[in-house]
Amino acid sequence: MSTMMPYTMAPGPVSPVAPLLKVENLKVWFPVRSGLFSRIRGYIRAVDDVSLHVLPGETLGLVGESGCGKTTTGRAILRLLPPKSARIEGQVEFDGADLYQTAARPLRTLRRQMQIIFQDPVGSLNPRMTVGAMISEPMLVHRLVPRPQVVERVEDLLVKVGFPRDVANRYPHEFSGGQRQRIGIARALALKPRLIVCDEPVSALDVSIQAQVLNLLTQLQQEMGLSYLFIAHNLAVVEHFSDRIAVMYLGKIVETAPARVLTANPRHPYTQALLSAVPKPVPRKTDQRIILTGEVPSPVNPPTGCPFHPRCPLVKERCRKEMPRLEMKGGDPGHVAACWETS
Repeated sequence: MSTMMPYTMAPGPVSPVAPLLKVENLKVWFPVRSGLFSRIRGYIRAVDDVSLHVLPGETLGLVGESGCGKTTTGRAILRLLPPKSARIEGQVEFDGADLYQTAARPLRTLRRQMQIIFQDPVGSLNPRMTVGAMISEPMLVHRLVPRPQVVERVEDLLVKVGFPRDVANRYPHEFSGGQRQRIGIARALALKPRLIVCDEPVSALDVSIQAQVLNLLTQLQQEMGLSYLFIAHNLAVVEHFSDRIAVMYLGKIVETAPARVLTANPRHPYTQALLSAVPKPVPRKTDQRIILTGEVPSPVNPPTGCPFHPRCPLVKERCRKEMPRLEMKGGDPGHVAACWETS
């Protein structure tokens, strides 16, 4: 993991290292249509005012329950959502360039530097294409490698992710789930990116295979200077792999901190509940599981005030009326949380 000091837009010292990725006030609202003329009756607020950043060579873990908007955030950052499918607002900057204001030709160049590893290693690969064809396709489309050198480059990438050179002519169905995910990683590396969005890349794999893939990603980061936005719902995996962690609930970031700081001293009640559910190798009698009551509110009609207040054990009247801001908590300048009842 990276050891550089965290850059923060919260109160406190600011690192001189500029972020590679900077997201400010990102909103992604999907329209809900009904009636004879399919008129818009409301919006699903999948991502609602999210701000985050990723430093060069850093791993930012984005964690939360299923349906909280993590994957939508990653896809919106890379502009992978279909045009006009959603109402998108906010600013996404990559290396100083605003991705939503960049014209098609320069955006094509920027796309080489941003890639994604998908959650499903089966559905993300074309069953009718060989492994070599899938990895070489982006190189040919972007004309990054001369055609005579493409085969050699593909074989080098396969070796880098742990395969022998002779698997390039095989098809995805001939591989296991973990091997397919390695193929997806090789494809993401084909254009020599600087940022990779890892969309739950190990959630569909066995525990032993998860460790192998995480170790591979760590090794590649050290060798190639990659930055990761690592999306997952398993806080134990995120803690092990990330430099910083951002906790997401109902489309909003509720807490952000360096990984070790957040796991040792969580300030938001939702983060505390997530951490209490992580299995411990040596349980103690003082460890208590925090059981959240009620259901996650609908993103079509989110609650007023703090989005977590219907399930929060610390809820007060102010929580029901006013939305808390991300503020420094616990005395660490890189630790911010959105809660009225914690300090």
